[in-house]
Amino acid sequence: MREEIRLGNAALAQHDMETAQQHFQHLLDHGGTPLQEQIAGNRLREIQAKQEALCAPPLVKPPTRRSTPGGTRRHRTRT
Repeated sequence: MREEIRLGNAALAQHDMETAQQHFQHLLDHGGTPLQEQIAGNRLREIQAKQEALCAPPLVKPPTRRSTPGGTRRHRTRT
């Protein structure tokens, strides 16, 4: 099962999240040492977070108002 972690990490290094996810999930499905299962679970959560970040639309600030209410512009008076 140590091989699954190695293969999953190699896939992550090449940005192949789908393959990495398969390797880590395989380890969890077929069992391993508690430490190996913890590592696989952590990696799967990291992959999930990356995928959610890629799918989420970026936060956009609303446009700022550049004129006064009513559509008129304020003019400075000369004194």
